[in-house]
Parts: sequence; structure tokens; C-alpha cells
Amino acid sequence: MTLRQSHFVPPVSYLLAEDLGFLQGSQVQLTRTTSSAEQLRALVAGEQDMVVTAIDNLFEWTLAGADLRLVAQVEATTPLGIHARPGLKTLADLAACRFAVDAPNNGFALIAKRLLRDAGVEVDYVVVGGVGERLDALLASDVDATLLGAPFDKLAEKAGFARVVDINAWLPELPGQGLVVRADILESEELGRYLRALAGGVEAGTLMPDAQGLGLLERCGYQAGAESAWHSRARTLAVDPRGLELLTGIRQSLGMLPRTVALEELCAAEPLLKAAQPSFGQA
Repeated sequence: MTLRQSHFVPPVSYLLAEDLGFLQGSQVQLTRTTSSAEQLRALVAGEQDMVVTAIDNLFEWTLAGADLRLVAQVEATTPLGIHARPGLKTLADLAACRFAVDAPNNGFALIAKRLLRDAGVEVDYVVVGGVGERLDALLASDVDATLLGAPFDKLAEKAGFARVVDINAWLPELPGQGLVVRADILESEELGRYLRALAGGVEAGTLMPDAQGLGLLERCGYQAGAESAWHSRARTLAVDPRGLELLTGIRQSLGMLPRTVALEELCAAEPLLKAAQPSFGQA
């Protein structure tokens, strides 16, 4: 069985596992997605088995009827910043601007909504798609501001689109992206083998000199964003409960918390990662 995975950017844990040979014996087909909506469509259609995505997406995706589980957290955090066109330097400057998001009611867009609401700033949210698509829209002046992560944040800065807000400084417990899978593959040998490979990559990454890790990411296309991606890499695949609490709290504060969906109940990481532990990090 080939596991089909989509992501916006390949996570460091995957790149480490691949580079160090831990994926031998695993069949994984990778696809770069253009949006979280496309990820959901592909999961429901059975075209993808698992996705690397913002953990908050599970709220809306479950409401949409998808039977999914969170099985790992593949980043300690996701480096994020609000970047804007020249001339927009503060949150107040963003008032009435065209603000690009992947989806208006889930994912990282809710972080921007909470921050802007607290600042008393109203913007025009424009649905554009994934991080690469949002950067393209910003560079083309189709939008005025958006949330960007590595390596796209550094590409924006090089082009003159400065960071207005460092999201991670504001929310230090922001959880990184998760590995979300269809519930019907939870007990498959292939998923267990894949998690063991990722665990091996994570363990190796904790021991690897920074220069070596940065070199790997630069070879894999991270370029100027390699440093922030490397330092926010996962040191464990375990899902941080503080992150789940933070995401739940953000939704609650925005009046967008579904009464029928709880992230803790959708998290199946602990037993799967415990089973993956014995051969963890061994080539």
C-alpha cells in the first residue's frame, strides 16, 4: 500500500527521515497542495490518505463530515508572520486592506482574525489558497497583506514586503502543523512504519549539528527560510496539549467553537507513537 500525503511545504521531520534512509520500506507519494480546501476534498474523495496541515482545520473538516484523526505534530511550531506591502508598517495600517487567507473559517486565518480583532482592525479577507499562492498574490499586488511562513516569509522580505507582526512572539505556544489521516488507515502497518520513519528523523535531528541540518534544508529548497524552519523543527512527534488548548481558546474567543467537536477526542497520536517508539531513530 502506498500512502498518499499532501502538504504545503515538506516538514523537516520528513526531509530528515528521507535523507537518512529511514523511509526505506515505506511507499509514500507526496503532493504539494494549493489549499486546505483541496486537502479536505482529496481526503473525502479517497485521493489522499494523510495531510500535513494546520491542526485547527480538524474543527471545520469534522463538521463537514470527514472522519479524520490527528496522529502526530510534525513541527514544534509553525513560524508565522503577517507581511504587508510597502507603506503598511503597523496593525493599524492594515485597516480596510485586502488580507489573503487560505480559508476564512479555519486554520491559521483564525489567528489573524483574533489578532486583528484584539487590535480593533477590520480587513477585507480574500480567499487565495496556500502559502505559496498567498505569496504570489502579495507580490502581484492582488492583496495587501497575508500570513506567511518559512521559506515564503523570507522571500517576501527580500522583495520588500516587511513583517508587520511576529505571530510566534505573540503566541509562543502556537502548535506546529499536524499529520492528519483518514480514520480507516489508523491501524494499517503502512502508517505505523511511516511514523517510525518520521520518529527516526526527529531523533536524528535532535543530535544533528545545526550546520548540517541547515545544509539539508537549503538543498531541499528552503533557501533563506532554512534557519527558522530548522529551529522550529519537531523534537518529538507527540501532540502538545497546550497547543490544542490554545487553538480551542482562540475559536471560543471568536465565537467559532463547535459544540460537537473536541480536538482532544480527535487526537490518536499517543498509542500510535508509543507503538512506533521501539525502533525509533534506528537505521
